[in-house]
Amino acid sequence: MAKFIATHAVADVARWKSFDAERTAAFAPFATDVTSYTDPNGGKTVALTVNVHDISGMQAFMQTPSAAALMEKHGVLQPVTFLTAYTNGPHV
Repeated sequence: MAKFIATHAVADVARWKSFDAERTAAFAPFATDVTSYTDPNGGKTVALTVNVHDISGMQAFMQTPSAAALMEKHGVLQPVTFLTAYTNGPHV
């Protein structure tokens, strides 16, 4: 399992936050422990952390029209940057 962090800006933070349950459900087939973060200074940059157990499934999902529609609905602004955690082992 790999921990990923995704960061991006949003059009409206309150709107993005209102979809936490939907975001968690969208990632459920390939990830657990979906946690959302906002800028404590009020900026429009947000982040997610997820523990991914199906990396290829997540990568495939992120390329689908369904994922694009969810991101648009949630107010996600491109680019989305993914980072992964590692511990002295192979990088994902």
